[in-house]
This record gives sequence, C-alpha cells and structure tokens, in this order.
Amino acid sequence: MTKTEEQFLSLLRAGLWGKAVDERLFQDGVDWPAILSLAREQTVVGVLSDGIGSLPLSMRPPTSMVRDLQKELIRIRHGHTVLNHVLKEVYGELSYAGIRPVLLKGQGVAQNYLYPEQRQCGDIDLYVGVRYYDLACKILSGCGGIENVTMNKHPSHRQFCYSGVDVEIHRKACCLTIPRIDKRLQVISDIYLREEACSGEKLQGTDIILPPVNFDALFLFLHFVRHFIQEGVGLRQVCDWTLYLHAHVDDIDRERLLCEVDLLGMRRFWEIFGCIAVYYLGLPPEEFPGFFKERKKLSQYLLSLIFKSGNFGQCTYFRSQSFRPKGYYLGKLHGMKQRFRWWLSVFPLNPSLLIRWVIYSFLYSLKVALLHR
Repeated sequence: MTKTEEQFLSLLRAGLWGKAVDERLFQDGVDWPAILSLAREQTVVGVLSDGIGSLPLSMRPPTSMVRDLQKELIRIRHGHTVLNHVLKEVYGELSYAGIRPVLLKGQGVAQNYLYPEQRQCGDIDLYVGVRYYDLACKILSGCGGIENVTMNKHPSHRQFCYSGVDVEIHRKACCLTIPRIDKRLQVISDIYLREEACSGEKLQGTDIILPPVNFDALFLFLHFVRHFIQEGVGLRQVCDWTLYLHAHVDDIDRERLLCEVDLLGMRRFWEIFGCIAVYYLGLPPEEFPGFFKERKKLSQYLLSLIFKSGNFGQCTYFRSQSFRPKGYYLGKLHGMKQRFRWWLSVFPLNPSLLIRWVIYSFLYSLKVALLHR
C-alpha cells in the first residue's frame, strides 16, 4: 500500500467514526490532489472531508483545494435534499395506489453515518415485488417518470428518471448470476421482504418501509459483491455495509446470517471483505459476524483491486469507450474480452465461485447477443 493510500484510509476512518487522524502520517508531506482524486473515484468525498476537518490547520490542504472541496460538499448535500424530495413524492404516489414499497440501500443506510448528508448519494431503489411490479411501473410512468429504455429487459428492475433522479422499481431485490445460488437468494428474499416482516420508519418526515435488519446485512453485502465481480466496486458501498453492521450489532441474528451466507456460497468473500471492514475501515472485530483474521492477506489484494477499479468500475479498462469497436457484435466481443481481464484479477479471491460465475455470465451474454435484433 502506498503512503497516499494509507493517508486516504486514515482520513476516511476519521470521517466514518468521528475520531482523530493519525497525524504522524501527514508530517512528511501529503499529495492532496492524489488523495482527493482517490476520494472522488471511491465516492467518499463527503466522509473524507470530515476526516480532513479533524487535522490541525497547518496540515490541511491549500486554501484553493478547500474551496473546491466545499463546493463539492454543497452539491452532495443538495443531492440529498433532491433525493429526499423525490422519494417523498414517489412514495406518496405508490402508497396512494395501495403499494407499500420497501426502500433499499441509499437514503436508508445513509442514516447510519455520523452526518447522513455527507454520504454521496446515487439513485432511489424501491422493492415492490412481483405482484405490484407492473402497476408500480405504470404509476411512475404516469406521474412524470421517463423510462430508461436500456433497462427494460433487466431481470430484476426497471429504471426511470423522475425530476432528474434515477428511480429503480424492483420486482427482485437482487439477482446473482449463478442460477442455483440465485434461486436460493430469491427464497431468502421472499421470506424477509414479506410485508409483515418489514418495519416502518420516518425518514426526513416521510413514512417509509425498511427491510428487516438481517436482510439488509446480507443484501448490502451481496449487492457490492455482485458489482465487484462484474466490474469492480468502490469503498462507499463497503462503508455502507460496515456502518450498518456497527449500527445494528445488537439486532443481527449472527447464526442465521452466517447460515445464509454459507447457503449462497459467499463465506469466503464475506470473510475477505470483513477483514477490509475491520483492518482498513475501523470496525471492531467483535462486531463482525464470523470474523476470520486469516483472510487479511487476501483482503490486502482485494483492497488493491478496489483502488484499481473505482466506484462501479469507473477506473477499469473496460469502462473506457474510446477503443470500443463500432457495431453491436464487435462491441460485445470487446466488452467480454475486457471483462475476462478483470475476472482474471478477481479469480485468486474465490476460484471455485468465479469459475461458475464466468461460465454463466458468458452463456447469458451469448444468449443476449443471439437474440439481438
């Protein structure tokens, strides 16, 4: 790990937990442009800025950088205001039609941060289940949501742009590429996401439904692992999960959670990401279900891939469109070639799972390509 990465992680931990930064790391010079670039790639600018605020004035970035950082923070906070407003409107429209959607990720997990408005927000994910899926999509289209047609055939959700905010309506909370594992996941999800199993909460004055604690502890993990395997993932998602485990440490049924992780064949990834949560993000080891310190070496390698990939793989080679050939089939072939390069990097972390994942991903891509019109 480079010195810049160590400094970055120290500031991130300080922002996550409200603790002091290790000032010794900042006494021999700091590459602030590199640290802030990392924060943007990992979408943790708001949290990192809290860490910077705990440094003595003499160790902070130059005034010009602080001004730019403050402008970014204003945009992040404004993003939360907009998302909360859209969430209230969309939730109201669906509730009026008798649909009680469950809020996934996003604004719900942001409440576990010291300053929720400092977490960089993305879209709004609402689970409605199979029964209300078509009706919810129809309602959202009718009240101003413009559908993103590229998402029409996604197996788990449809995406709309509502007042400038991406809103995803889910019939499935999450999908996994390997059919046998995905089938087990859907059974687990159906049990957890029954209406009587979820809890009502008030978020920014809006009454919403949140998933059961055990489901979120599992779902947040599965969501970023799926993205990590496919394209890479940033530290923001891992921070969400880490703070969630901390906030609900007394509410989680650890034995049940670990049984479900094993049932889905994800124990190895669970333990490796757990070491990142403990050793690099500052979660107390006793708060992590099934903590296995022997995975620390693999977690170092995984962290290097996270730094390499950026948020949802924005920094990996297959994200670049500049060298993508023209034409549908040549483009698909190019994308699959680049994805195989990424999979080779991920392979040492969980070989048996990756072999099956790659096979089914290839078969699915082949099916999509053959059915293309």
